[in-house]
Amino acid sequence: MKFRSSTLVAAAILLPTVGLISLNLSSQAQSNPNQSTVLAQRSQRSPEEKAAKRQEKAAKFKEALGLSETQATQIEAIRESYRPQKEALREEGRALREGDASEEERQALRAKRQELRQQMYNDIKAELTPEQVQKLEELKAQRKGQKRGRR
Repeated sequence: MKFRSSTLVAAAILLPTVGLISLNLSSQAQSNPNQSTVLAQRSQRSPEEKAAKRQEKAAKFKEALGLSETQATQIEAIRESYRPQKEALREEGRALREGDASEEERQALRAKRQELRQQMYNDIKAELTPEQVQKLEELKAQRKGQKRGRR
């Protein structure tokens, strides 16, 4: 009898505490933007906003590497030539997320994306001077370090 009453008292004290803790954890999870939220925000941008963002990034890239007008034009043409392939891979990724894709299918898609990025990167590097390639490598390493810091 005493055991039952002490168990009931303990349950009456612990259950609300556990509930408050879980409620607090779920509200913290919601306050931190996760990857899917960022992706959703990107997909809601208008084509004009996307184009403006691309131009802004291109201007920063041009300034950081000290590109000539010719180089900037050539690099923009390279990026434009890869855009349809990148969009096709993006659509394939959406289809995989919506369906029941296996881990092998997702990894294959990641490999395709990585290969495409590497091809584009190599094409861009071919348009740069050795000094600009060195600066590009430094910027890439710096960005990689920033990514690790965010994780």
